Amino acid sequence: MLQRATVPRTEFVRSAHLAQTEFLISDVDATKWHVFHERYVLCAVDRASADVRYRGKIEELFDGCTMLMEPGEAHRNLVVPAPQNFRALFIEPALLGKMAKESGLRKTPYFRNLTTPHPQLTWAIYRLCESVEANDTALEQQSRLLQCVRLAFAHTEETGPVAESGYNHDSIRRAQAYLHEHFNEAVSLDELSAVAGLSPYHLVRSFTRRFGLPPHAYQIHVRVERARAPLAGGVPLAEVASSVGFADQSHFTRHFRRIMNVTPANYASATR
Repeated sequence: MLQRATVPRTEFVRSAHLAQTEFLISDVDATKWHVFHERYVLCAVDRASADVRYRGKIEELFDGCTMLMEPGEAHRNLVVPAPQNFRALFIEPALLGKMAKESGLRKTPYFRNLTTPHPQLTWAIYRLCESVEANDTALEQQSRLLQCVRLAFAHTEETGPVAESGYNHDSIRRAQAYLHEHFNEAVSLDELSAVAGLSPYHLVRSFTRRFGLPPHAYQIHVRVERARAPLAGGVPLAEVASSVGFADQSHFTRHFRRIMNVTPANYASATR
């Protein structure tokens, strides 16, 4: 049984022994997280009290569940009536794809469902985070990571995502891809509408319904996500801000802190 923390804490952590991964340790946290992901996310929730919007659906978290999220998606906590405790594991798509191939999966893993009642997986993620924080041996940390991924693969499907009805699926996917490609550039709504082949009104409505974020906010989330690697690599804040498309460092800091619940400086210090 997990020992529940009672002191507020939000901290991002990396390990020298685990390339292409990152961890978020969060306790007694009532943040209404609204985050876009470019990596796979395995989030073990010990104490849960939130309604989450993901892929246009709303689900209620429960104690002991694990959230399984994919690259290119955003999740949003709509209601957080009480503080939560959770551990999130972020895995680069290339690494998870390599593990999937080694595990015998024929296609890229696809998680259809956001939440799963899998106490063993929840416990495994918590133990991995403890091992990273304790700076255990490379063998132990790497073995625990493989255990987490192996357990998560039990919830994958190989059929791939089904096109959502009512979202102008192909059109908004083109708009999404364009925002990823031009994340650090000034993109106008007319420009994006032309790419999608939709009117500005229908683009914003369909895009927001699908991703939980309007296009302009989605682009900001992509910028913040792209800033994480150079920050962890020690690139100066002002340089990072400029490279991902923010007007200045203060603008970058304001959005980063709002989305990630820590400042860019604190994130860089913790993950370097």
